[in-house]
Amino acid sequence: MTDNTILHGIILSSMPIGEYDRRLSVLTKERGRISAFARGAQRPKSALVAATQPFVTGAFSVIEGRTSYTIVRAEVNEYFTELRGDLAKTCYGCYFCELAEYSTEENLDESEALSLLYASLRALVKGDMPLPLVRAVFEMKMTYVRGEGPQVNECVRCREKSGPFVFHVPSGGCLCRSCAGELFDPEGRKAYELRTQMVARGFYNLDASTWYALRFIAATAPGKMFAFTVSDEVLAELREVAAAWYEEYNDHRFRSAEMLAEVENE
Repeated sequence: MTDNTILHGIILSSMPIGEYDRRLSVLTKERGRISAFARGAQRPKSALVAATQPFVTGAFSVIEGRTSYTIVRAEVNEYFTELRGDLAKTCYGCYFCELAEYSTEENLDESEALSLLYASLRALVKGDMPLPLVRAVFEMKMTYVRGEGPQVNECVRCREKSGPFVFHVPSGGCLCRSCAGELFDPEGRKAYELRTQMVARGFYNLDASTWYALRFIAATAPGKMFAFTVSDEVLAELREVAAAWYEEYNDHRFRSAEMLAEVENE
């Protein structure tokens, strides 16, 4: 008889397979992101109907196969039903799950990513932070979880720590005045572009509060980040930097981001 394995995690996505089964992507504490099947989970009387939906968090009893797992039982901790009752929150949650699925792998320690995703979903439910701010924090922190986050504490070229800095996406974060040269401020970049007929792209002269927020995100544990607020101006800068960073360093197109964009623009 095959022994079952208990995995703790969050269901990232769920899709029907055939008439009765479902195929799941689950981010787990013990095995990273896994693929799993839930046999009979589409049958109305199945005990797995409610437990195999996106956002569900709990302990999953699985049978290990060569390339996937089969879920035989689930002990649910949270269903996150509050997200499903709100279209905007549903879109944010789906985007977070898709980004987490893209950013994690199987058989690696993804406990930090799991903690970040759970804290982000909880932040959506609580509603203490504006939803776009939750998104910006989640996006930026995920870059650090993946080991690809920007350097926000010192110049990426000379390691100068005192600043002031300009944020330069292609360089990977901070540039000091000396290393950035004439490209440090907007006036210098305009002069450079007129002289060379080249675009000085990816430069951001950020508000001091935006720098503080970026450094807080970089240094703080995932579960403790969703307890602050910022001005509209700082939020706009955080969102712009996050979007530019993902455009520069990711070639993946997130389908849920398109729907989320429509919701945010309403």
